[in-house]
Amino acid sequence: MKTKKKPIIQPYGNVGVDSGQLLIIDPSYLEMFMKKYSYDDICNIEGNMQFPKGHDGMACKLGGFGGDGYFPIDSVTNHGKWSPQYSQFILSLHE
Repeated sequence: MKTKKKPIIQPYGNVGVDSGQLLIIDPSYLEMFMKKYSYDDICNIEGNMQFPKGHDGMACKLGGFGGDGYFPIDSVTNHGKWSPQYSQFILSLHE
């Protein structure tokens, strides 16, 4: 019987937070995003942020996780189970 390899979890990087919120966005959307949303808009939205045509997925805003800090991000490698090397990232929103 084949034994299933455990995923490898490794430190990937860190993210600093000073506003108690975090924005996840593809850098190729950043210019379009900044034309649509102000800082105040970002502060008042939780979760999905919409493209100019109205569909979700331009960015995702995380908030309400307790505030400021320096948070670790880990990568998960699944030994080729999925095509990308990293199939998951884990953001630990606690210090």
